[in-house]
Amino acid sequence: MPNSGNAKEFDWSEAKRIFAEALERSPQNRPEYLAEACGADSDLYSEVVSLLENHDQADAFFGAGALATTADPMVGKRVGLYQILRQIGLGGMGIVYLAERADDQFRKLVALKAVRPELFSDHALRRFQNERQTLAVLDHPNIIKLLDGGTTEEGLPYLVTEYVEGLPIDRYCQSAGLDVRQKLELFYTLLGAVHYAHQHLVVHRDLKPGNILVTPAGVPKLLDFGIAKLLQPEYSAHTMGLTQSNMQPLTPNFASPEQITGQPIITASDAYSLGVILYQLLTGHHPYENRRHTAFELGQAICETAPEKPSKFAERSEPTGRGNARALRGDLDTIVLKAMRKEPQRRYASVEHFSEDIRRYLKGFPVLARDSGIWYRTSKFVGRHKASCAGVALLTAGLMVSSLVAIVQKRAAERRFADLREFANFVLNDLDLKLREGTTPARALLANKGVEYLDKLAFEKGGDHRSSAIW
Repeated sequence: MPNSGNAKEFDWSEAKRIFAEALERSPQNRPEYLAEACGADSDLYSEVVSLLENHDQADAFFGAGALATTADPMVGKRVGLYQILRQIGLGGMGIVYLAERADDQFRKLVALKAVRPELFSDHALRRFQNERQTLAVLDHPNIIKLLDGGTTEEGLPYLVTEYVEGLPIDRYCQSAGLDVRQKLELFYTLLGAVHYAHQHLVVHRDLKPGNILVTPAGVPKLLDFGIAKLLQPEYSAHTMGLTQSNMQPLTPNFASPEQITGQPIITASDAYSLGVILYQLLTGHHPYENRRHTAFELGQAICETAPEKPSKFAERSEPTGRGNARALRGDLDTIVLKAMRKEPQRRYASVEHFSEDIRRYLKGFPVLARDSGIWYRTSKFVGRHKASCAGVALLTAGLMVSSLVAIVQKRAAERRFADLREFANFVLNDLDLKLREGTTPARALLANKGVEYLDKLAFEKGGDHRSSAIW
């Protein structure tokens, strides 16, 4: 992680927040919570552990040595080609270590995951084999790569993956100060990775911010396929027995209604979890955070309560969230809520469709999840072609003004021609008759007619100015 002053200051505030939340949990649940909350950020992890060690209830928490990495017998040990350096994560059934290749061929940091000795069983072994086989199937730049695997001297299976140094996606968006568009671009990349997994018939089943790390370069990495479901018939034997009833393979905060109720899990379940993640990224809050008092109440809300529109949530949140309400209103509300529909068949048909709507929104096209009327499509077209539409509008206005001026000038010319023709008729006819009466009457008549004609010309000229002023 970057070691700048700003990063340290942020880690300290995060450490205090995680420390406070850890104290509200029972001692047996704290290790797993810290592993999820801190992710691969070892500095943050160590800071929280230090705070807990100095708390007056620390002895009860550290009695089993769950987080005291110095007491872990695996630290400093060599496993296969790798030397274990320290513990960086603790899950329900596995421990993740930072390790280094130690065969003198080359130096490389890796993440080594092993089954927790106290939880080793046939079921844990099947789950671990499932994760190893799943990672072997997948090869994508935004999915953690499997590098090696084997069995320790004690008979515990392990797997080795690339080491990802980064922050959970929600914390990364907050610390990097990403705006709505930047968050969507990052999320769009993540959708590509999940769609790739689905194309290879892998359902993750545990999508949450803690399982999506973003590197300092802004690259998201999807990890922890420990409870993923392999749909290929040739691999189905590895997932036998991995059901909710015997292992509870879900994180309730991001689980779909069908996961809560024990219904069959399909790719739409991942789409729901992605919808919850996007909701949290856009608003800074979980859609059911006000109902997360107990697991039962949370599950009931997920299955029965419609989530509030992200824009509405942002409007009544803290000042930093209210600024996003206008950007979320409309298309993004529709996209998020479609992904979070209670019924799987009413969600996006696939993560690819979900991804396509994000792409269309970013490019300014009408989103497919929304009923598109003529005004909606027109507004999207204008939004995509602002410069061209502005130029067309100016050209149209110019043509209209030119046409109106031409009409006014045409009418003025017609009036002048009529006056001139009338004067010509006077000279040829009326003036000739007056000349027979004498030159004086003829001159008087000619003078009067000339004044009348000049008055009309003067009036016409003033009228033109007035008409030009009007137009």
